[in-house]
Amino acid sequence: MNLFCVLLYIYFLIITVLYQHVNGSLNDNLLNFTLITYDENYELTGRHEYTYNYTTHLFNEFNQMKELQNIKSSILCNSQDIDKNEDEKNTILFWNTYFTNNLFNSSAIYYSAFCEWANEQRNKGNLFCLRIDTVTWVENVNDIICKDETTPCPDLIILGTTQFSYRYNNGETLDLTKYFRKYFKKTGNSVDSLINKNSFYDYHIGNDWLAVPLITDFRNFRFNISTFDYCIRQGFDLHYPPPLSDYWGINYKETWTWEKVFEYAKLITNCTGLPGFRLYDNNDYEDLKFFTTLCQSLDIPFIIDDIDLDIKKCGFRKKEYIQKLSIFKELFENHYIEKWLYEDDIIEWQNKPYPSNIEEQPIFKIHYTGVYDNDTYINGMIYDVPIDKEYPDIKYSYMPGYSTFLGGSGLIITKATKYPDQLFEYIENLINQDYPYFSELNAFKTPFENVDGKRCSKIKISKKDNCISLLNLNGTYPYYYSYNNNLNIIYISHISKESNRGIFLNTKSNLNSGLYNNIFQNVEFECDNEADYTKKTITYSSEYRIEVPINENEIIILKAMTDIAVNKQTNEAICSIFDDTLQIAKPYQFPYSTFSGLSKFESKAPISLLFAHLYYKYNETERTFEENINECCDIIDYELLPDCSDKKDIKFNLSSCIEHSNIMEISYLNCRKENNDINFENYVQCTYIPLYNIRGIIMLCIGSFSIIIEISFMVFIYLNRTKKCILRGGLIFLICLVVSSTILGISSLFRVGKIKSFKCVLEFWTMIIGITGNISCYSIKSKIIISIFNNKDLIKINYKYKSFLEHIFIGILQLVLLTFWTLTQNGVEMKKKYLKNKSIYYEYQQCSMGNEYIFSLIFFVDYILLLLSIYVAYQGRNIPDEFNESKKVFISSLISFGMLILCHISKVTDFEKLEVYVIITVIIVIATLAINVTFISSLIFSIFHVEPARSSVLVISKQNVINDLGMKDSIN
Repeated sequence: MNLFCVLLYIYFLIITVLYQHVNGSLNDNLLNFTLITYDENYELTGRHEYTYNYTTHLFNEFNQMKELQNIKSSILCNSQDIDKNEDEKNTILFWNTYFTNNLFNSSAIYYSAFCEWANEQRNKGNLFCLRIDTVTWVENVNDIICKDETTPCPDLIILGTTQFSYRYNNGETLDLTKYFRKYFKKTGNSVDSLINKNSFYDYHIGNDWLAVPLITDFRNFRFNISTFDYCIRQGFDLHYPPPLSDYWGINYKETWTWEKVFEYAKLITNCTGLPGFRLYDNNDYEDLKFFTTLCQSLDIPFIIDDIDLDIKKCGFRKKEYIQKLSIFKELFENHYIEKWLYEDDIIEWQNKPYPSNIEEQPIFKIHYTGVYDNDTYINGMIYDVPIDKEYPDIKYSYMPGYSTFLGGSGLIITKATKYPDQLFEYIENLINQDYPYFSELNAFKTPFENVDGKRCSKIKISKKDNCISLLNLNGTYPYYYSYNNNLNIIYISHISKESNRGIFLNTKSNLNSGLYNNIFQNVEFECDNEADYTKKTITYSSEYRIEVPINENEIIILKAMTDIAVNKQTNEAICSIFDDTLQIAKPYQFPYSTFSGLSKFESKAPISLLFAHLYYKYNETERTFEENINECCDIIDYELLPDCSDKKDIKFNLSSCIEHSNIMEISYLNCRKENNDINFENYVQCTYIPLYNIRGIIMLCIGSFSIIIEISFMVFIYLNRTKKCILRGGLIFLICLVVSSTILGISSLFRVGKIKSFKCVLEFWTMIIGITGNISCYSIKSKIIISIFNNKDLIKINYKYKSFLEHIFIGILQLVLLTFWTLTQNGVEMKKKYLKNKSIYYEYQQCSMGNEYIFSLIFFVDYILLLLSIYVAYQGRNIPDEFNESKKVFISSLISFGMLILCHISKVTDFEKLEVYVIITVIIVIATLAINVTFISSLIFSIFHVEPARSSVLVISKQNVINDLGMKDSIN
């Protein structure tokens, strides 16, 4: 039995050892990763082996990995998968951006987060590798992606906060809202509740989340304490910025202002002979960030929302804002600020003619100095970034005023990726507070409000605990404070309060004078997270400082004198300052959500140009400050305009008609048309026939020529009214024909020039009277000819009088209809005409049709009259040639039918091209003139004996007697 138990024990021992060995080998396989690196020419530079540590959640060689440099592309796979074919594994393409000195810092963090996620995916049957390509801050937002096989197609891209909306509006990135909802269900935390309060505006458009916040970027303020000490000793009125001095009081935001900074810059410049202020110069657009901070601190909107046009515009154009901004004029004009721009660009700008438009304006770049290796790189004060490096003489302080710049970077998922769900799980690892990645990516503060960066996360202690720590020693100690601009000292006692600590203010102590009886009272306070007079609690303020309430409305900051000789600024103090700074930090566009125009106007550098005007001046005749501000705003307005192809509700203005070219220029008000965009016109044709355009000139010339010819015909007829050939041709007929044709010709003149109500009415009246008169003339003449020929007796026929009465009645009817039409119409009416892009249109004036029933009835009367005229003329087709003027009438009636149709079409049809109206009018006028020439030319030739006289109608009575009167009557 004992032997059996021993053998069983040995068996299980062997099985356990074998299991642990096999399992250990499997785990080792999951821990080993291989990194292959390539340089900017995509040539292999190395193959590195790393071991992932599940305890630290980083590579064991993490620090060595961070030091890798000048790597353009790299691929990390589990060592088992690195050499497998591409069809055996899935490779995620991640576009990262360049950071300081091209180090591998951030890529090392992203690769560390990948390992745990990749192993989780492996357990689900998915093999993943991660490829990180390093791109510039321009390429990451502007390069074409995922269009075809020739363009790169990243799955993940790091973008700056001003860049998200550009890719999103191009339809290239996913809306992450559904993933944020899943994250909330999974963790109980919503992303919008986690991020810093003003970061919301950078990552959100409408109801859509554009990216996951990863890195926070903000601006802080630092100064050289040695310079301050030197200048103070020289007699200059300087005080350390808060919180290093209590001079500014508890409401330091109201006393430590940008006006005071600029005043100090001047004093330091006068003291040291070197500029007293500086901008951080290792990033682009630092002057822009400084300017927006200044605007927000002065309650000046940097960007405003034009509700009518639905666009963002420059917000500091008003005169009162320009007056406020003038506080920085002296800083630049007197060079109290160090040079920050690349001066070769400035010299080139100064030596060229001044740009005539926004497109020609220069883009100035920051001159990178890279001098950050000792205390002397800051002479006085600097608008700076948080730097993870300490300099003994350089101290952090609170930001002046009420604002500072807030930006950062986030991670987007592209629409082209095949693995959106898996990639968001990878991102969840990055922001998981149980892992170090989020803190490693941020030196001091993360985009999440309660998650600190690497340096601050280790010292997160409550204000109450800090207060207890400061008061941990019993005894009476001196503190100093500022009250009513006087610096005073008071002795307070540190006491124990059960498990808590506190202070006792003994105003009757010999150490304290009676002065304090008016400020402090004999009372004990204990530590808490806030100062409250009623609850008798005090709290920690910052290094060596406590907040003590002296009544329900006032709090005094007491500062322990133990730090007077100590210059070192602790990590705790720095993080406390950053906490305060982030509370007031705001993005450029605050209080608006991000939008695509931000990256465009940022790259145009309008603020650099504004400051260059003040610092360098273009020439001796430099413009006024207000003019420079307005120029800057013009550039901002232009660059903030979205592309018209991206804008839904496009608004535009049309210029007045440029008559010589017959166009109206289009000015797009809330978008910008790209030069090569054929979907949006630059101009449209004028909506009327311009007077000083070739079209209008042709119409005027032809119409005037026609009227002159008609008047000449009238004069000729009148002068020769007693001639037999005129009488035979029909004097009344000829006069009626010429008069009606003249009136019709006059109607063409009313079509030229701007459309006005009276012109529309007169044009229609003269058209209808002219065309009706012409038709009536043909019809009467034709009836009389046929009647005379058929009756052969002039004395017994009175048919002509009946015809006259009929057509007089029709003429009166037309006049009545025209009168009613005039009374029921507005002269002009507004019509819509759509541009190439059918979603936008403009309104224009057009002559009104008035009452459509009356309008149609007027033309109906003329159509009936004309058809009757054609029918009557057709009845005379068998009349011999010597009686064949009825054939002229028939042909003229047919031509008039075409003219009437053209007149009708021109009134009811809105032609795209004005040339159609010109052609119709010219045809009508020429046709009318040709008809008149046909009837009158033979008479002219007869009178001037150019050819033998020929009667159009020859009538022989039964008695073979025809007198002049009878002939006249027969023709008339």
